[in-house]
Amino acid sequence: SKQLKYRSSRRGYRFVGLLRRPLIGIAVPAMRTFVAASLFAVATATSSTTTAQANPIRRVVSLLQAMAEKIEAEGKRQDKAMQKYVCYCKNNKDELVTSISDGKATIELLNSKIEAATNAKTQAEADLKQAQADRAEAQKANADAEAAREKEAAEFAEESGEMKANI
Repeated sequence: SKQLKYRSSRRGYRFVGLLRRPLIGIAVPAMRTFVAASLFAVATATSSTTTAQANPIRRVVSLLQAMAEKIEAEGKRQDKAMQKYVCYCKNNKDELVTSISDGKATIELLNSKIEAATNAKTQAEADLKQAQADRAEAQKANADAEAAREKEAAEFAEESGEMKANI
């Protein structure tokens, strides 16, 4: 038969391979857990049997008292929560009022800036159209003047050729 091996340590023997000695290191903690669970089960069974044997009226009264304690605790929690909520509302109301008034002032300021920018854009577009019209008129005048100079230069060249021929 195969035997599992164990190694010796401070807490007892530990499993290493094939067995030579019992599982002392593992069995002691398991035994402690089993004993603790058994004691708990015995204590629970004892308390439930005494409760089952108690007077039914006393059981109802104790249940009502327990419910009253729970309701009081819940009421205290709700009171604390309500106080926090009321404090939050009071503190934030002033902040919200100032925030709303600041927002309205900002809206009015931005609307006036938008209106001023729109007027400036309209004026700039009108100035641009006027400048384009003036530029076109100046280019036409420049072309007319250039044509007149070329005509005069041609006339001068013709007259100067005749004068040179006459000399």
